[in-house]
Amino acid sequence: IADRLAFGIEQVKTARYLWSIGGQKLRTPEGAEAGAKAFAKKLDKEKMQDFRKQSREAVTAMMQLAQRSPSDNLQKAMLEAFSMSNNIRNLEDLYKYFDSQLRGGEFGRKSSSTIIRELQGVMVHSVLSGPKTPVRAIMGTTTAAFLRPFSQAIGGAVTLDGHMMREGLAAMNAMQQAIPEAFKLFRSRLNSYWSGDISTVKTKNFTFDKREQDWNAIGEMIQMRKDMGKPVSPGTEAAYLIANMARAANNSNLLTYSTKLMAATDDAFGFIMARARSRQLAMRQALENNKVGQVTNVTPKLLKEYEDRFYANFLDKDGMVDFDSDAALKFAKEEGTLTRDLSGFAKGLDQLMGKTPWAKPFMLFARTGVNGLELTMKHMPGFNRLVADERKILNATMEQADAGELFDIGISSGQDLLQAKAIQRGRQAIGTGIITMAAMHFMNGGLSGNGPQDRRQRQLWIDAGWQPRSIKIGDTWVSYDAFEPFNSILSFVADIGDHYELMGPEWAEKNLFKTSLVLAQGVANKSYMAGLQQFVDLLSAQPGQGEKIIASLVNNQVPLSSLRNELGKLFNPYMKELNAGFTDNIRNRNQLTEAFASDPLPVKYDILTGEPIKNHDFVTRMFNMFSPVQMNTDYSPGKALLFNSGYDMRVSAYSSPDGVSMKDSPEVRSLYQEALGKQNLQAQLDKLADS
Repeated sequence: IADRLAFGIEQVKTARYLWSIGGQKLRTPEGAEAGAKAFAKKLDKEKMQDFRKQSREAVTAMMQLAQRSPSDNLQKAMLEAFSMSNNIRNLEDLYKYFDSQLRGGEFGRKSSSTIIRELQGVMVHSVLSGPKTPVRAIMGTTTAAFLRPFSQAIGGAVTLDGHMMREGLAAMNAMQQAIPEAFKLFRSRLNSYWSGDISTVKTKNFTFDKREQDWNAIGEMIQMRKDMGKPVSPGTEAAYLIANMARAANNSNLLTYSTKLMAATDDAFGFIMARARSRQLAMRQALENNKVGQVTNVTPKLLKEYEDRFYANFLDKDGMVDFDSDAALKFAKEEGTLTRDLSGFAKGLDQLMGKTPWAKPFMLFARTGVNGLELTMKHMPGFNRLVADERKILNATMEQADAGELFDIGISSGQDLLQAKAIQRGRQAIGTGIITMAAMHFMNGGLSGNGPQDRRQRQLWIDAGWQPRSIKIGDTWVSYDAFEPFNSILSFVADIGDHYELMGPEWAEKNLFKTSLVLAQGVANKSYMAGLQQFVDLLSAQPGQGEKIIASLVNNQVPLSSLRNELGKLFNPYMKELNAGFTDNIRNRNQLTEAFASDPLPVKYDILTGEPIKNHDFVTRMFNMFSPVQMNTDYSPGKALLFNSGYDMRVSAYSSPDGVSMKDSPEVRSLYQEALGKQNLQAQLDKLADS
């Protein structure tokens, strides 16, 4: 067996060598004759003996490993390593190969660092551990999924296309009817993920891929070297231990619960979309058959028969939905769950961040972010032309669709193209309506955007009770951040209105082209794109930002960072007065520990009322912990008057009336704010607002 294996390896090395040299010669203008001469020259006796020697050494190493290895993990990984690299000849080479896989580097082939990949996984799960994260994902996916057929129905109504309108309504009805069955699938998939490890889970935010066999092989190789009395690099051993702890965290159900919830959610909505697509095709087929006289009446029974037939075509041999079986279904699922693969500049940026581990934490959710922005832009009149898919649909012809040239955007026939155009028209109609209503609500004082450009001034507004990106419902301000994909549209309208009021109509008319900067401000405040703002702050060396960013990264690297933050807000309420230092920011994200601190963080007080900021009751705090739709009942006409006046509150927050700076004294600032609040400035402002 060993002789035959050595001969096989020798032939593989020979063939690989010849193709790397001679194959290129065959593709030259000189052709095969020049290639044959190159073969004869390069493949001399000495080279063949070297191949034979390498093959014998490799087989000898395999035999030694087979005798020493306690399991077959190392043997299987070793066979794969030998097959993938010409540089591995003995056990020492194999150790170097596994070491390059563990720490990253190149030995025969370039390997990504396992320890970096595992630690990135811990950070992702830590950031996603907040209770409101899966709720927000469910809300966003629900909205995106149901908006698609609704847009088709609206688009059909706009052009008086009854077929398109009925297809859209039929798909919406199918979605509604599929919810009970989808919930059963959700529970089944969640149980499956809960009993397995994270390597089986792929979500919109992260795809975690690992091979247990290879990992066990690395551990066995390290231990075998120790048993043989050979040295193991301290860096290799430390990297293995750290990565092993990270892997344990990534396999914990508690630490990865949010990721698994979102994965099961995506599976359930995939099923709902498959049912909607089946009903849509059934309605299309029924209407066509009715048109040509094959059926006399489109009944629910007929639609059910057609729907079951189309749905069966979407299933694989195991009874699971095969999304590759239908281009439109695959596109709708990936668009709704924000899982489309990146392309162009976004793909290049994501790859660049991936190759630079220190920069990756600033863009953990590139795919989710880019897809979310695209979906938002598709609902914005005018801005939708910036999306390549939208331009392609707008300019596409029936001939292109029937020829299969539009598969990448979910169109495989002329009817699918008509459907896509109807969805496009419907989205523009919906977006126009949202913008109109948002503008009217803003003029009534019921809509807020991102606030002042100066971030310190904006933070002071927030500290005083102003709630960014919110809409007023009754007497309560409700955050619209979770209202995907319309949150950016609402903030865009509010920001344009704020700049119009601040600078005047003449400025607005002359600087309309600068509205893209306002839109960019709203984009940077999206939760899955906020890391880019931190990245810019880090590179621009903003005072105090470096320590704050490093504190955030360190805190996120420890499991359950978001959950720890939410629990701290629940049991240790009120905002805290902080310095920009590393320690204060870490403590602020872990306020549960403040109960044991000898010198707790000082409370931040409202300078208008003297009450602690975010002085909500326990029920409201509990609601805000789980709900991505945040509520703020602490608002008054006087506060609105103060914010709308544009008064620079930094004058009152960071220095006393006689000019003494309090910038570096959070305890003094807290006492000063409380003393100012006792003057009851809000009551005086309320009187001014009513007059």
